[in-house]
Amino acid sequence: MTGLSVVIPTRDKPASLRATLACLAVSPLAADEDRVEIRVVDDGADDGRAVAEVVGRFESRLNVRRIKGPRRGRAAVRNLGAEDTGHARLLFLDDDILTAEGFLAAHLALAGDPGFAHGPLREFPGARRWLEAHADDEDGELAREAARVLGGGERLMRGSLEAAILAVDSGRAAVPVPWLASVGANLAVPRTVFDRVGGFDEGFGTHWGCEDLELGVRLCDAGCAPVVAHDAAGVHLTHARPDRWKQHDITLTRFRDLHDRADVRALPELLGEAGSAGRYFARLDRED
Repeated sequence: MTGLSVVIPTRDKPASLRATLACLAVSPLAADEDRVEIRVVDDGADDGRAVAEVVGRFESRLNVRRIKGPRRGRAAVRNLGAEDTGHARLLFLDDDILTAEGFLAAHLALAGDPGFAHGPLREFPGARRWLEAHADDEDGELAREAARVLGGGERLMRGSLEAAILAVDSGRAAVPVPWLASVGANLAVPRTVFDRVGGFDEGFGTHWGCEDLELGVRLCDAGCAPVVAHDAAGVHLTHARPDRWKQHDITLTRFRDLHDRADVRALPELLGEAGSAGRYFARLDRED
């Protein structure tokens, strides 16, 4: 089938999931069953009622369905969501991303492109406060508030990985690393290529991070080039992850074991606690 299959993994974050769905619901394509389908893959630790309630709020405005996750980590969740859909282009979107009205149309416009597409993301440090302040808003009002955030109504930041992606896209990077654009929070991939490379590597298990970038290496090795889709940009509702660096140590080790190459070995210079795009490309430039 032509069209866009949107896969949203979620785990115990009903408030941010509602904001994500509220943004999608204002798209003119939101309820077009022939062009867009949405699967919310619930990998939560609870009985699923909270997520089912959130999804139920939008069933009249979105072609959306909740499915139960496998509880084996984000790679397995995304793969399961992909298997449950049928359109020719897969869009992986996290459950804490705010998007503009034209977001789905921007990704759908690339449905015939043989490459994978990343919509640039900015961080919203005040997201927890914002979600609490708008917890009682109607869905439409929440979407309008999200549009205000996207338009610069709140302080937003660009993370080091996004800075590196944009540097590669603009030609400013000392060493081009195209697979960096495979950020799973906002990533569209042709289904044929996704299937051919085997999808996300479920060997990353329940540890957080790098399973999306590892997919990007395989996509690029298969000849699938990235596109930075600026019209499909989003805002990440930033949240604390106390064990982030411990998790990253584990997943970076697996990534390096799978792909022992300079651009992977240098990732701590980009994704580490003091990482930056400048440090990452400087190291690659030295090793080139």
